Amino acid sequence: MQRALTFDSMPGLMAPMRFFLAAPLFAMLAALLLLLSGSDAWLSRWSPVMLSVTHLFTLGILTMSMTGSLIQLLPVAFRIQIPFPNPLGLIVFLLLGIGTLTLASAFLALSNPLFITAAILLGSGLAICIFALNLGFWRSRRQQAEKARASILAVRYSVASLAITVILGLILVYAFTHPLGLSLVALTNLHALWGLAGWVAMLLMGISFQVIPLFQVTEIYPASMTRRLLPALFIVLLLWTVFSEWFGLHSGIFQTALVFVLVILALVFTIQTGILLKGRKRPEPDVTTLFWRLSLGSLFGSGILLALLQLFSLPQLELSLGILFILGCAYSAINGMLYKIVPFLVLVHSQEIVPFRSGAVPKIKDILPEAKAMRQFWVQLLTVPAMLAAAWQVPGFATLAALLLLVSAGMLFFNLLGAVNIYHRLARQYKKTA
Repeated sequence: MQRALTFDSMPGLMAPMRFFLAAPLFAMLAALLLLLSGSDAWLSRWSPVMLSVTHLFTLGILTMSMTGSLIQLLPVAFRIQIPFPNPLGLIVFLLLGIGTLTLASAFLALSNPLFITAAILLGSGLAICIFALNLGFWRSRRQQAEKARASILAVRYSVASLAITVILGLILVYAFTHPLGLSLVALTNLHALWGLAGWVAMLLMGISFQVIPLFQVTEIYPASMTRRLLPALFIVLLLWTVFSEWFGLHSGIFQTALVFVLVILALVFTIQTGILLKGRKRPEPDVTTLFWRLSLGSLFGSGILLALLQLFSLPQLELSLGILFILGCAYSAINGMLYKIVPFLVLVHSQEIVPFRSGAVPKIKDILPEAKAMRQFWVQLLTVPAMLAAAWQVPGFATLAALLLLVSAGMLFFNLLGAVNIYHRLARQYKKTA
């Protein structure tokens, strides 16, 4: 693990920021869709509305935020130079954003042409992203920070998982639009496993090896954990795939055993990260710490629900697992990290355009005030149990959960937008005086 950052090849502010600003907008769109659909959307994970909302979250929020983070963090934290980050980031952003909207519409309309269009847009955008990231890994292999090797390896595992997820998604679209007698349920579960446990979980874990000690001022993760946890997780996913219904070695018992191994690995990460946060060197938790605690609690709950699903196959358990992992764990962790990353980026980029010692650049705490972020955290904290209640068909909570999600996402968007506007205001001011 390394704490030092390098800013020599940092991309422009909007290269990652457009991704960060788009994420809460997709969350607001998902909330509006749930609000308009009512309790019918919560009957099953397979309802058209829930499939649409799920992909608004996984693509429009999680993948959008994670792609922006990689564009920013790889050159700064890991000395990995992505080719042409500014124009390439814009192209990926447009393809990913339009593709996500098209796919969400396809689930609602059950339209084959929309599914095919979404597959082309998303497949192209994510393929460009994956190619650029791997080209950056290869070109910068000699400049990569030695102490960050565990996190770099984690990013590579997650990018490989993303590639597998994209391939499985494209197969799903083809199988849906051209019936081949394939098991769409088995293929969907495989697609979800690689997307959530591979792409999302491994990237969050790998990035946390860097950002938690750096931004939360904790001790570093044990070397044995950073070296072994994610390779073990990747191997479990590979074995689960090999023993799935898509291969001749299919074994339901062995797959179930692998799920429990997956749960153990998630709990190991949860407990170790919780210990580090408890021993942080700053006594009072900031809002990012609280988001991390919500994320870890949700990850712990996700592990328990995943184990229970091996014993009880209930639609409510499936929905609850998705809520805890996607909304409670992944989205909350990203939400909290944005409150550290965005004001920091605004500060660094503002210092490049404002005369030294002019006093015009505000402090980080003034770029995005803690009080505003804290108010959004409490709304987010209420959103997770409200969503769980909606999944279990508790009367009135379908509407309440959607409203809370809408308010939380709106607060996040305007908090981030306010920080970005500070940079643009300074840029306009000093462009006039130059």
